[in-house]
Amino acid sequence: MRLFARTLFFLATVLLTACAKRQTPPPLEEDMLYHVECFFQSQPDSAMQILDTLNLSVLSEKERAHYCLLRARVNDFFRKRDSETDSLLHVAEDYFAGSKDKYFEAMTYFTLARQYGFKSESKQTVLDYRLKALQSIEQCRHVDERLVRFSLKPTDEQNEIDRVKYAIHQRLGMSYAGTGYHREGVDHLKLADDYYAETQNLRGRIITVFPLGMSYLALGEYDSCLICYQNGLHCAEMLGDSIETAYFHKALSEYYLYRQETQHFDNKEDSINMLHQAVAECRQGLDELRHAEGMMAQSYRYELISNLSRAYFDLQQYDSCIRYGRMAVEMVSGDENHVFHYKHLYRSYKALDDAENAALYADKLLEIDQDHGEERRAVAEVKDEYDKQLELQRVEHEHQTKRLKLNFLIAVLALALLATWLFINRYRKNKELETLRLREEHLQLQSEKERMTHEASENLLRRAMKIFADRPDDACQRILAEFNATYPKSFERLKKAYPDLTEQELGLCVLGYFPFRAKEIAQLMNMQEGTVYRYRTLIRRKTGTDDLKTLVSRFLD
Repeated sequence: MRLFARTLFFLATVLLTACAKRQTPPPLEEDMLYHVECFFQSQPDSAMQILDTLNLSVLSEKERAHYCLLRARVNDFFRKRDSETDSLLHVAEDYFAGSKDKYFEAMTYFTLARQYGFKSESKQTVLDYRLKALQSIEQCRHVDERLVRFSLKPTDEQNEIDRVKYAIHQRLGMSYAGTGYHREGVDHLKLADDYYAETQNLRGRIITVFPLGMSYLALGEYDSCLICYQNGLHCAEMLGDSIETAYFHKALSEYYLYRQETQHFDNKEDSINMLHQAVAECRQGLDELRHAEGMMAQSYRYELISNLSRAYFDLQQYDSCIRYGRMAVEMVSGDENHVFHYKHLYRSYKALDDAENAALYADKLLEIDQDHGEERRAVAEVKDEYDKQLELQRVEHEHQTKRLKLNFLIAVLALALLATWLFINRYRKNKELETLRLREEHLQLQSEKERMTHEASENLLRRAMKIFADRPDDACQRILAEFNATYPKSFERLKKAYPDLTEQELGLCVLGYFPFRAKEIAQLMNMQEGTVYRYRTLIRRKTGTDDLKTLVSRFLD
């Protein structure tokens, strides 16, 4: 009995020791990555210093990819968008793209989209990366528990996933809106706005509701746009942020001005009411900026004053238009910034019969390299109308004959242009039909090729499984022969691509293309199962992957 108890105690001790070895805590550097992940946005300088001191040699391959992604995100925070950041993101993308870690896969694509967006790359490229990020985060079910444990705020797995998911929805909606797909943009931005409203994230809502309102405005859904801007204004007021509050007052003023200029109103009072609403929003915005300083405050102050001048001009309150128009001109240098101000000032002075100032701003318009000749000519006609009238009467008869000839030539030219247009249009349509026909034929040929390739692959798989089931002595050679017969050039391509692979490693690669388990491959190649795993490790080092099916598939005919 004592011997049995001692034996049981010894076995328990060995088991506990083994478990303890298997549960060795990760390196300190690995934990530090997750600490930095949780606080770098609030303390970016500290995050950069910690990343600079980490010993990367103790990190696993995954955590090195995590380090590269995190370093790239910190660089992005400091607007350091250079070749180093590109290289870091490519390392992260090579590892996380297609991996099981969907959280970091999504973060990689999301950061790539930001990098390409700030580098003025194709909007479609940015949109594609954000779509990939959304697809990845929607497949995500779990995150590393350290993201939850080291968080500065109480959180859980689902909250961390949702935080990233709806940030992606927000940016994806902006991408769609920026490329003109406003309806698609509304769908994603609305999801983000609902999430931020539910979680009482006021900053998130402020960032989201403006592009959402802009999309509604572009779609002509004015009530929805107004609600968005009012929600943004409410959030800014709750935060006590005077700059953001002024920004939404500016957005609301532009909303009312846009509706007044583009929408048809049956009642003139409704149009005038829009202008009064714009004036009220501008005044409230300026009141918020009363004590604000800085470039952003100055920019919003200029835009609000500009909108005030514009609204007063449409209200035909020319004195007020002149007052705020001149104020805006004094705030920002450069005549090219003041085209519309000069136009409103010229027309306001003209309406007030102030010919001297009207001519002054007409001259300013003509000094700008844009077509404002009509404004200048209008002033000249008022000054010289009487002097030119007699001259105009004298040459009228001469011009009448010339006009008839000119009209005839214009008619002939118009007919020639019409005939040319009809010819080109017909040629273009024929070309489009031919292109469409060729495209359909190409698709049919491609579909047939894919069908034949699939059938060949299925037949090869059935023959290989039958050979394995029959278990002949030369089963391995026969399976390889069947593979070479089906894909005659693939083996040579694989060998040429990876010349370091031995014949046995090449054979194991081909067997890995089939759904054989390691034990079955060992039987076919007359070796131990452990030897198979060792060979697979060697193959991964030489090729960079242990997915043999995908590796071989790249070289199929």
